[in-house]
Amino acid sequence: MVNNGPSFESLSAMFPLTWPVPTPLTHPDLFTTRDIYREEDLMRNSDSFRQWWSAIISVKDAAVAEQKLASTSTLQTSPIELQVLGPQLATAEGRLALQRLTYLYESTLARFPTSFKLWKAYLQMRCLYVLGKGTKKKRAGSRKKWAEMKEAMEDEEFELETYDDGLDPVVGWLEWKALIATFERALMWMPTVRVTSQCILGTVG
Repeated sequence: MVNNGPSFESLSAMFPLTWPVPTPLTHPDLFTTRDIYREEDLMRNSDSFRQWWSAIISVKDAAVAEQKLASTSTLQTSPIELQVLGPQLATAEGRLALQRLTYLYESTLARFPTSFKLWKAYLQMRCLYVLGKGTKKKRAGSRKKWAEMKEAMEDEEFELETYDDGLDPVVGWLEWKALIATFERALMWMPTVRVTSQCILGTVG
């Protein structure tokens, strides 16, 4: 009998990865020894947005490096996992990275829930893992000056964004559901968020 890879049930059973929100109590592998020092530093500077933001960037950079290393191994991922889960979630390292980032973003949002910059970066991160990488396709007449952005957003010829290589919505429907719930939470905070010019222009980080 030929083994064609993991079954639908085994793949679907992995989700959702982000709900309930992962914590060190429920997911002991969220932390490594070096993360303890980071957490202690955050607790000492819990009111510093810069400190929390730096921690997010550090964890994100480490996740990218680990996933690149994991992607070089052909033994860890089957073709069906790559096709169904997408490159971001096809490896155990990628799934753990999503949980680590989710924990850190949620911990930061608990302290700074009105930061537009934080919400935007969080939603972009979650979309990357679930939807895949977005590519923008311009249609004729989509060039607009910043002063005309409001009208451009209502223009049917405005720049469109498509996504490729994301999580299959049937296998991972619980993860998609968790992502939608996160967007709904963000919308609830929108009337109170603080928006900076850097966030409006898309230069998060």
